[in-house]
Amino acid sequence: MDHLLETAIRLAAKVHKGQKDRFGKPYILHVLRVMMRGQDVEEQLLGALHDVLERSTLTPAVILEKGFTPRVVMALEHISRVPEETYEQYIDRVLLDNLATRVKMHDLADKMNLLHVQQLDPADLKRYNKQLTAYHRLRKLMDDAKALAPIPEPAAQRKVRNG
Repeated sequence: MDHLLETAIRLAAKVHKGQKDRFGKPYILHVLRVMMRGQDVEEQLLGALHDVLERSTLTPAVILEKGFTPRVVMALEHISRVPEETYEQYIDRVLLDNLATRVKMHDLADKMNLLHVQQLDPADLKRYNKQLTAYHRLRKLMDDAKALAPIPEPAAQRKVRNG
């Protein structure tokens, strides 16, 4: 899987070459920060790829041909915005995929980090509030899902009962 991560980084660097974020910094830095927040290889792969469909002419089929798993490509489709949907519809679609949800939370957390921001204009504040609302919605649903998940039985108890 390490070779796939290198492929994802190279692909993201190629797609985002010359792109700047709203503060004039290289966009690839945001992508790499999202990737680095990943807790496992799938999250890291999707973090590196999370904006490639939106910011290029690449298709999910091309991403599959590059050797990425159907699982990562499916999550990539869920995390990629499409022009005809509202932001709320987009978040609803992200929520259909657990991997996409986790990476979207990494994406939003990075976008909402204001430590490097000198000044916010009204449009920045509106965008920040929209992102914060989405982040809290994603977090609540992830927390609810964890609360409903069955608690694994401790190994020691399984051994006693099976012994």
